[in-house]
Amino acid sequence: MKKTSALAAIIGLVAATSASADPAVEIKGFHPKVLASLSEFGHLPELDGKYQLRVTEATVDPEGGMGPHHHLGPGIRCLTAGELTYTMAGKTTIYHAGDCFTETGAISHEARNAGAAPVKLLNFEILPAALPATKGSIIPAQ
Repeated sequence: MKKTSALAAIIGLVAATSASADPAVEIKGFHPKVLASLSEFGHLPELDGKYQLRVTEATVDPEGGMGPHHHLGPGIRCLTAGELTYTMAGKTTIYHAGDCFTETGAISHEARNAGAAPVKLLNFEILPAALPATKGSIIPAQ
């Protein structure tokens, strides 16, 4: 199947560039909570035990955020509350509750909550299976 091959190729690239999440990234007022993780992929058994699909709920306090960083794998971000100021490749976008966007993990970006209310978002990511739930996917920008 072409879909299976394409997904395997993307995940292979993620694995080849994986490194431990690094706390050297400037982080202020960011509170993640892993909600679920899946490492058995049904009809995609070649991925079993190698990767996990993780969903994390994150709250970003007013004036909180993260400096330039990458992620160990690709993901989808969906805001459920607040407004997030997001900068990637020199372009700044303000996302609102109900908006979703994607990241490959390989492009440096940063995010800030410039509003007066907390930002809440759901992060869906493909990560190495061995990455513990206590370890985030953030790595410093290069």
